[in-house]
Amino acid sequence: MSEEKKEKKSIFAFLKNMSFLKKLKQVKHIGLITTVIFVLILLLILFGDFNLFKTNSSSTTNVNATYISTAEYENNIENKLKFLISKIKGAGNVQVMVTIDSSASVVLASNDETKTSNGTTTVSANPIILQQNGQNYPIVISEVLPKIKGVVVVSSGASNTAVRLNILKAVQTLLNLNDSQINILVGE
Repeated sequence: MSEEKKEKKSIFAFLKNMSFLKKLKQVKHIGLITTVIFVLILLLILFGDFNLFKTNSSSTTNVNATYISTAEYENNIENKLKFLISKIKGAGNVQVMVTIDSSASVVLASNDETKTSNGTTTVSANPIILQQNGQNYPIVISEVLPKIKGVVVVSSGASNTAVRLNILKAVQTLLNLNDSQINILVGE
C-alpha cells in the first residue's frame, strides 16, 4: 500500500474514533437538521443586509446636500484650530486667523454637446438636473474646497520655544502648509 493511501486511512480512522462524530451519528434526523440549517444560512445571506447581491445604486446625487460658504469654511477651520491649539500644554490663551486663496466651488455632472459649423467647433456643457419633490437640483459630482493661503496664531505661551514648535507642527500637519504660510505670535 502506498504512503498516501495509508495516510488517508489513518485520517479516516481518526475521524471515526472521535466521540463527537459518534454522538452526532446517534442524533435522529441529522440529515433534516443539517438541511434546515443550510437553508437558514442561505436565506440569511440572500435577505440579510450584507450588500452581497446589491448593486451600488448610490451615485454622486445628493439633493439634500448643504454647502457652506467660504466665510463659514474659514470660520470652521479657525474654531477647530483654536480649540486644538489651546489644548497644547503651555499654549495659554489662543486666537487664530485663517486666510483663504479662493472660494469653494462645485463640479456638476453635465451633458457635453459638440457642434461643428463652418469649420468652428463649439462645445456646450449642460448640467444634468434631477427633479425631486417638485424642485430641480443639479447633480453634484464633487465639491472643491478653497485653498488655505496662510494662518496666524496668537498664543500667550508662544514665547516658549517648545510651545511655539508644537503649535507650528500642529498647524503644518492639520492643514498641510509650509513654515512660510504660518505665523505664530506671542499674545497676552
